[in-house]
Amino acid sequence: MSEEVPTEALLYFNSAEARTIDAFAAQIIPSEEGSPGAHEAGVVYYIDRALAGFMRDLQSLYRRGLHVLDGLSSDAFGAGFSALEPHQQRQLVEALDARAAAEPDDFAGQFFRIVREHTVQGFFGDPAYGGNRDVVGWKLVGFPGAQWGYTAEQMKPGVDARSIPILTVGDLYARIGEGRS
Repeated sequence: MSEEVPTEALLYFNSAEARTIDAFAAQIIPSEEGSPGAHEAGVVYYIDRALAGFMRDLQSLYRRGLHVLDGLSSDAFGAGFSALEPHQQRQLVEALDARAAAEPDDFAGQFFRIVREHTVQGFFGDPAYGGNRDVVGWKLVGFPGAQWGYTAEQMKPGVDARSIPILTVGDLYARIGEGRS
């Protein structure tokens, strides 16, 4: 698939690992025409920063999981996961999802579940944590992001939250610095 070099600094992954996680996450939340997915949201950077910080206790699990994923990929298709065609990646991800459901103690299936959870976190979390680039996840679901509060009009039933300007935590801090709320 993609042999792109990461565009942002990596704190935990090396570039090969980042390409694999990026491709894996892109199969979990794929892009569609007019709808960015995990790749465009920069989910790999959320996972990378989390593993370098508050999720550092999962570093060895990720190292082992990446090794197992590439082994399964090589066995099935003769190449590492990030080098596969998207339909082959999707096939492998679907197989891992099935394994996770059928065999609760299967390491590869559980690794899939963990990466899936972290992909969702990176897609919908505040961009301050490394993912949700350009707030694509929030735009997808109509979430206005971090707000100091809502007006009475905005709190009425049926209000389209997409009409509220999207703000990130960074935007709120910038407003504090400007002396307005």
